[in-house]
Amino acid sequence: MSERKHKFGLKPQLLLLLFVLNLITATAYSIVLYRIERSEILAGIDTQLLTAVNATRAIIPSGYHERIRDRDSISPEEFDALQDRLSAFANGSRLAYVYTYMQFGTEVRTVSTSATIGEMQAGSQTRYFALYDTAPRPLHASFRDGRIRFDEYSDAFGRFRSVYKPARTRDGRIYIIGADVDLSQLDAKLRGAMLQSVAVGIVMFALALAVGWMLVGRIVQPLAQLTAFTRNIERRSFEPDAQEMEAIQRIGSARGDEVGSLAAAMSVMIARLQRYLIEVQTATAARERVEGELSAARDIQIGMLPGKFPPFPGRTDLDVFAMLEPAKQVGGDLYDYFLIDQNRLFFVVGDVAGKGVPAALFMAMTTTLFKAQALSATSTAAIMTRVNAELARDNVAEMFVTAFAGILDLRDGSVEYSDAGHEAPFIVRANGDVERLVKQQGMAMGIFDDVEYKSDRFTLAPGDAMMLFTDGVSEATGPGDELYATGRIRTTLEQARTDPSARFIAEGLAESVRAFVGEVPQSDDIAILVICFEGASANGP
Repeated sequence: MSERKHKFGLKPQLLLLLFVLNLITATAYSIVLYRIERSEILAGIDTQLLTAVNATRAIIPSGYHERIRDRDSISPEEFDALQDRLSAFANGSRLAYVYTYMQFGTEVRTVSTSATIGEMQAGSQTRYFALYDTAPRPLHASFRDGRIRFDEYSDAFGRFRSVYKPARTRDGRIYIIGADVDLSQLDAKLRGAMLQSVAVGIVMFALALAVGWMLVGRIVQPLAQLTAFTRNIERRSFEPDAQEMEAIQRIGSARGDEVGSLAAAMSVMIARLQRYLIEVQTATAARERVEGELSAARDIQIGMLPGKFPPFPGRTDLDVFAMLEPAKQVGGDLYDYFLIDQNRLFFVVGDVAGKGVPAALFMAMTTTLFKAQALSATSTAAIMTRVNAELARDNVAEMFVTAFAGILDLRDGSVEYSDAGHEAPFIVRANGDVERLVKQQGMAMGIFDDVEYKSDRFTLAPGDAMMLFTDGVSEATGPGDELYATGRIRTTLEQARTDPSARFIAEGLAESVRAFVGEVPQSDDIAILVICFEGASANGP
């Protein structure tokens, strides 16, 4: 491994980290301090505003709002006298305004208000029954529900913190008593607090950077040594050096912090690594032996099944093709076919529950039993009953196998079959139609030794093909855990009418499954057996 060139070393990185952390800390401190200060000031202001509206209510004469119906309800002289009293209270209490509003329809009208000294000198104070056409939403909301609300808003008079306190006249009408505080003075105080907190943050940052500069050097130097030692061990293919090991141990004993712990851990890790490398070499050799044995077992298993195609070169009355793709190096799917006599073909497809070596051994035993029994039994039911009894006897592993077995009479295309809980085969008719056999149901073999299996029949016409398969086809899983399913099998077989040979049908189906699965690993064994009946008139010897 080539040595990396560090353009920006650990020490500058740590110093930069300290810089960033202190900058973040100072900024966060300033923000938090600002929010705390603002919250405290606003809490005091809100208390002042509530006190102000209560005082305003006491200043306004009793029955004042009950008399207000329109712009002529209060005389200018009375309004001016009330405005003078409210202005004196507001200016003396450092409030921007105190006021009351009433709502007439959708309009908000000023019915009493204070004025600033500047407004009074300029004669621009708000007059009685003036329309407040920029009334904020919280003010309208307080008219609707009668609840006290605080608000911050800006309008033509300035930027304010306000309170709206609803009250009722004796006749049930709502009016709002309000008070405003100018926020410009608050902002000035908060800006001062912000500048002070930033100054404190800068001082803290400078002190922390100076201390960090001294501490970083003490941390980085031993780390650089440990890095060099590690790189040297890698160059020597993990062979330790006595001097370097001694130096690592000195660092570990001299320092009581995490760097010392790292050095001690490296010393232990190197020793364990040596032992691990020896174990890996031993395990690799053992795995290679096992893989070689499994490869030989796969060859033996494949060799137990018919693999020569066409299997009967001297005959033109049938065409057979089969294929087996284990999910692991060896598997439990099986197929077999052979001539019982000149006119009858025995065939079987099965699927052992499980995968790997146990399933392969059970598959080998099942195939052997079928071959032995098919040559002597008189029907598929008798064949399957005898095979099941042998499999169930002393079955300590409690394994089982599903199977579909049959005998094709090449003289007339009749098929006698028995089922042991296996997938029903598909039939591709000579005209291209695809059917699925509605089969007789049976129990899987190897579970109970006294099961009596039954036989049933169907017929293949000349040119018809029968496709048997295991659930590794129908349950092949593609992206998104979608199954290939029997619907796709039917669609693929319908496309086989362009070349209805056994090889074309089997390989076309297998290729369709591979394309559907894509990069998803194969999860189950796949076995496909296709038998095409060409008709008795074309029989060979």
